[in-house]
Amino acid sequence: HCNVPHSHVEQGKNLGHWVSNQRKKKGNETLDQRRMDLLEQAGFEWNGGRIRRNTIISDKKWDAMFQLLLHFKTENGHCDVPFRHVQQGKYLGRWVSSQRQKKSYNTLDQRRLDLFEQAGGQWMH
Repeated sequence: HCNVPHSHVEQGKNLGHWVSNQRKKKGNETLDQRRMDLLEQAGFEWNGGRIRRNTIISDKKWDAMFQLLLHFKTENGHCDVPFRHVQQGKYLGRWVSSQRQKKSYNTLDQRRLDLFEQAGGQWMH
């Protein structure tokens, strides 16, 4: 597979960092088409989900945080959650910030991106 953990080193080179940069460049539309084609031919996973500490956040956990976001919106009339905001013991503000970061790296899957936008989530803070 081509879903490389961010901290992965191969032959003395930080491959994980390089992979993250390729995703970011694609998301910023600064990766040229030839390189994008080569990566795709190799099976590169643009939205493969970032592997962090060798785990992938499950849909169940994501959905639970998303429900907290909807609850926040019901109470406050918006989804602009302050970074330090804690809701029901969960760090909702950090989670929202993480979703923004994942979108900027082009690692937020389409289903989650669509749900976040439909709820009124703002990508820029």
